[in-house]
Amino acid sequence: MDMNKAIVVEDVSKKYTLYKNTKDRLLDFFSPKSLGESFYALQNVNFTANHGEVVGFIGTNGSGKSTLSNIIAGIVPETSGKVTVNGDTSLIAVAAGLKNDLTGRDNIELKLLMLGFNKEEIKNLEDDIIEFSELGDFIDQPVKSYSSGMKSRLGFSISVNVDPDILIIDEALSVGDRAFAEKSLDKMIEFKEEGKTMIFVSHSLSQMRKFCDKILWLEFGRVKAYGDVGKVIPQYEEFLNMWKKLPKKEREVYREKAINNQLDYDAYLKRTLTKSTLASSKERLTSKIARIRSGNSVIYESYDNKLIHQPSLTFTNYTYYIKKETVYNGKKYYLLSKQPSAVNGVIGWMKEEDLKVHRLIKIDLDHKKFYLRGTGKAVNVPWGAKHNIVFASLADYKDEEFVVKRTEQVGGNNWFYGNLRGQDVWIHANFLYQKHLDS
Repeated sequence: MDMNKAIVVEDVSKKYTLYKNTKDRLLDFFSPKSLGESFYALQNVNFTANHGEVVGFIGTNGSGKSTLSNIIAGIVPETSGKVTVNGDTSLIAVAAGLKNDLTGRDNIELKLLMLGFNKEEIKNLEDDIIEFSELGDFIDQPVKSYSSGMKSRLGFSISVNVDPDILIIDEALSVGDRAFAEKSLDKMIEFKEEGKTMIFVSHSLSQMRKFCDKILWLEFGRVKAYGDVGKVIPQYEEFLNMWKKLPKKEREVYREKAINNQLDYDAYLKRTLTKSTLASSKERLTSKIARIRSGNSVIYESYDNKLIHQPSLTFTNYTYYIKKETVYNGKKYYLLSKQPSAVNGVIGWMKEEDLKVHRLIKIDLDHKKFYLRGTGKAVNVPWGAKHNIVFASLADYKDEEFVVKRTEQVGGNNWFYGNLRGQDVWIHANFLYQKHLDS
């Protein structure tokens, strides 16, 4: 094996036998003729990952992402083909390898023993694992009493603390609270900076864009595409737009043809891009907020591709209001403005794939009295960027009164609007506090 390659998957297939009932399954042991129906979860899959690469697996449910992850991790054997892995692997999935009747602490010890750690090494690792998991007293409760999010926390905490060469994350960040997901993503970014190889399975395309180097797109057990993030994800989004428009019966036909390698994909795509989608759909008013992903993105005067220019770093360092959205040629476009208006401050239209977008939700208009913690920054747009900062530091404003006129939510975070020393600003909830009535 080429030592630059961390993972090499060659013509891998995985076949399962499906039975109508338990009786047929038992009789199949004694019958010379198979009573079950063959089902291929994977067919002739090929790809390689170099050391230090992060490869994302995408595809609709049932496409074989988890099956391939388990094969690479050595948990499930392939039916045919060959998988070569250069390094120790660790699979992170909800409840992967956890014993329900054991406590969280017992599961830590058991899993570490199975990975070859001695008692002294386990003792040294245990506190770090428990602290990272944030499970508190639940660590000594049976895992069967855990929520799916708590199981994911425990599994993730064990895996990242044993410091594997190759990390396989299978939807482990899709459950549990946002704060722990962000903490876990930070840990994965730390591993990436250390040059570790990772497989990342997720339905979150925004996480994929942020985190992955390459994308493997599986379509019902076969490789549809493999390559750079910027190339494969737009293709997959085009597929998703088409897939959502297919009626249930037509989806079944599509799936059957894809499994049997008899699919004319371009014909399906052309058929679903009807006259209504090839032309622009009706513009809709919306309330969102966005940042431009990179200076290589393109701003359009209108979504029918009248080009203005490529954004410079000046544009990418702003946060913009999104006041309108539309679909053109199967792509979603947003109208960006520097002001909360669809008329004033407009800079143009951009494709959804070139933006980081959050919904802007009004919480209330009640006036509330807060006080500044003396940390953070004040901005003129919630979820502010470099050029939206009004006060670069609030260190000199500690315990100063701040009357909130409006509260809005951006990506699950609350932002408060008010006046600070004559300047209208937005301040994140983390940088404010309220005094107790008895203080």
